[in-house]
Formats: sequence, C-alpha cells, structure tokens
Amino acid sequence: MARQRAKALDTNSQRRVLAELLALGERHWEFVATLQQAGWDVVNPRLDFEVSFAESEEERSEFRRYVVESTKIGLANPNIRFRLPEGEPHSTEYIDQLRRRRDEQFKSSLAPGQRPLWMNELDPCLRRMAQLRYADQAVFSRRFESVQAEEKQRRVHETARHASSMSREFSEELDRPARFYRAVMERETRPLGFTYDAGRSTSDRAVLSKQLINGWDLCLSPEPLAWFPGRNDGQAVTILSLQDQHHRKPVARAKWDQVLIIEHTKLVRHFDHLYKTFASLDELEVILMARMYLLSLVIKDIEASLLVGLAEVV
Repeated sequence: MARQRAKALDTNSQRRVLAELLALGERHWEFVATLQQAGWDVVNPRLDFEVSFAESEEERSEFRRYVVESTKIGLANPNIRFRLPEGEPHSTEYIDQLRRRRDEQFKSSLAPGQRPLWMNELDPCLRRMAQLRYADQAVFSRRFESVQAEEKQRRVHETARHASSMSREFSEELDRPARFYRAVMERETRPLGFTYDAGRSTSDRAVLSKQLINGWDLCLSPEPLAWFPGRNDGQAVTILSLQDQHHRKPVARAKWDQVLIIEHTKLVRHFDHLYKTFASLDELEVILMARMYLLSLVIKDIEASLLVGLAEVV
C-alpha cells in the first residue's frame, strides 16, 4: 500500500509536538553524568568554568537550574536553524523569573538598549563571567585558554579510547569524507533502527532514516559535512529531523512545514559545539560516535513523545 502524503505542520502544530519533549530537558545533568561514565566528557571543563563564577551554593544551584530551563527552551522552539518561528519564542516560568529579577536589579543603570552585553545574562554565574570578559579581556583569556586546553586534551583521550581501525580503509579520503561518514553512521545507528536512505542521499551526503508513522520519517542527515583545506580541519553536524516522507532536500533548503528539527544535541550544554570539528578521520568517527551515543540515550523517549504530539495535530 502506498504511503499517504503527510499533513503539513504549521507553527502551532510544531510547538505542540515539541512540547512533548520538554521532560527530557529535566534530565540534562543526568545525561552529563552518563556521558562522562561512558568516556565522553569534553563538555565538563566548560561547565565547571561557568559555575566557578558562583559566589554561593545558592548560585551554584541556580546555575544548574538555569541550564535545565535553557535546555527546555532549546528543545521547544521549532525550526530555528533556518526559519524564525511565528509568535513569541517558548520560555519557562523560571527563565521569566530570572529576567524580571535582572531587569529589577539593573533598572536604574541604563536603558535596555544601552546596557553592556554582560548585563543581558540572566544567570548570576554567566553574568559574572561575561563581566570579567568585558572588564579584563586578558585575565578572562588566560582562564578560558586553560579550559580550551583541557577540552583539547580530553578530545585526544577520547579519540585514543573510542576510535576503531575503520579509518585505515579510507586513509586517502579525509578531504572527501562522505563514504567514511556513511560507514560510521550505518554502524552506529543500526541498533537504533536507522538504515541508509537512498532516496534522500547523494554521493556526498548520506542520510539515514526510519519511518515513525505513515507519512513522516525520522532522518539523520549531515548539515553540514565539510572539509576546509585552508584550515586543515572539518565540520560534521548530524541533525535529527522529522520529515515529510516526500521531502528530499537538505534541511537548510526545506519548506518549513515539511521538516521539524529535533534538537537532541541541546540536551547537554555545549555538546553540539564541542563535538563538531575534526582534523582526522579518527576524530570524525569519534564525534559521530559521541553524537549517536547521546541519541541512543533518548531515541525511544523522543519517538514516544513525537507520537503523542503528532496524534494531536495530524
């Protein structure tokens, strides 16, 4: 039997579907701990750096809560990579409370448009960190460079620990990594139920998919997968999206009502940014493994939540 054409998802429908994912945001710190136990901990130095600006246990707790609420916002705002959604962005009561408290604290300082950037931060730790960067760039840079050095060292350890020997079969293809990307992704996502999607893929863009319900597929696509010869490094960002079964274009060229991005890498603060660049095929393999490991922790919950949301709008 032929599959039916999916009903388009307008902005309100997208918001309704994504609202089902909000409970995952509450588990941010659980995911950080689980990743660390499995040998994925590049995000930890930056999180530790941010909370180091706390001046009390209360502020440490506030920072942790702020991160959870920010995670929810990242999950709940639709299609933000390529189209600004209509209406007000999703917020939470806690974030609104922090915003009111900040505005009250600085109401006599300057008009909102004239405030230095550090005053815009809602969380005290992040505000203090931004203030140091604004007031003493040299001191901030020294402290932050040590964080970056620790992140780099942890990436080296992760690559040594997790990389397989697969890269040897593709040793001359660093500047055109699509075949290697496909091989790694097929291996890592097979246990999650994804398979290579020939209809959506091209020679330099491997898409993997699985049907969620009639008319809608869950897809994993590289947005982008690129190598930059001048910089001698590359970028790989694998996006999870819910797509109309007939959609075949890259996410960035999609009609906004045919693709719904599931921002699963935002479940852990800084994860998307820190697991993006690679300078070798081994590093590419490892960042893909990290991304798929995080997905493996939540894929069943994501699928169940999407089914609940879609049942109300399609």
